[in-house]
Amino acid sequence: SNPAAVTHFVEEMAGIGLQAVKFLLNGVSAMDSGSNMNEQFYEDEILAAGEAARKAGVWLTAHCYTADAIKIAIKAGFRVIYHCNYADDEALDMIEAAKDDIFVGLAPGIEEADRDRAPKFGMMASPEQVAEQAAAVEHKIRVGQELRKRGVRSLPGGDYGFPQNPVGLNARDLELFVEWFGYTPAETLHAATALGGALMDMELGQVKEGFLADLLLVDGDPTREISILKN
Repeated sequence: SNPAAVTHFVEEMAGIGLQAVKFLLNGVSAMDSGSNMNEQFYEDEILAAGEAARKAGVWLTAHCYTADAIKIAIKAGFRVIYHCNYADDEALDMIEAAKDDIFVGLAPGIEEADRDRAPKFGMMASPEQVAEQAAAVEHKIRVGQELRKRGVRSLPGGDYGFPQNPVGLNARDLELFVEWFGYTPAETLHAATALGGALMDMELGQVKEGFLADLLLVDGDPTREISILKN
């Protein structure tokens, strides 16, 4: 364990002007088979990162799959937690208790892509890896539905730009919020716009005086049929 090194890293990133620093608290199975379930830091290191971030005025974000990683990120005061597939009841309770201070990036598009398309590119193609990705989707659906019920600020988006999940498919996340997590199209649009502005602490994502707004005009009603936005 080396909390001093982690503290120095956060301070260094703040010193060069970064506003947010991301930690991979778990591994990335797409790069190292099975590592989504492996913790990559000691708790005292992440708590030290949180303290350094508060002093430096930067935000921390976390790639988290396991319940333990989620709990550590919340204890350390991380602003954004991604994935959260294997949150247990305690982790869900902690997320709910901190819901006024955190955002969750569920990133369902990459889960679907890893399950359905990655093996076609020779990625995560072994029987064990295929089974891992199928289980990841099952857990993600349960967690996403639970976070919606608890009023947690969950946002679509994330992890595009891979062979199995190229840039240009991003609007699929909107459909998955409806299909997997039970959001209404209107709730999904709110998550993708107003909550995006709130996450960045900027006056974005609302058609409102004083806000910067890009208006997307579509042929149809996306509050009734979210898939319109994919065309």
